[in-house]
Amino acid sequence: MGTGSTPQPEEKKEELSIPEIHARYKGKWVAIVVTKRDDNLQPTHGTIAAEDLDRYRLRGHVAKYADICIFYAGESPYPLLL
Repeated sequence: MGTGSTPQPEEKKEELSIPEIHARYKGKWVAIVVTKRDDNLQPTHGTIAAEDLDRYRLRGHVAKYADICIFYAGESPYPLLL
């Protein structure tokens, strides 16, 4: 499933908010370079380092970055247990 990780060209990096990333990359795993954090140090903005349907394929694209965040931009298929 999927065509593999697609790293973004260096000149095309656009800073996006987390909600914008969720909207653009819905249903994919996303690795972002964090550019802004809130008062609780949670990422609020970033630039896309890589995206894929398989999170494990992102690992090769993120090793060179110091402040990376990887998350799924969609609803989890698994129930949340509290």
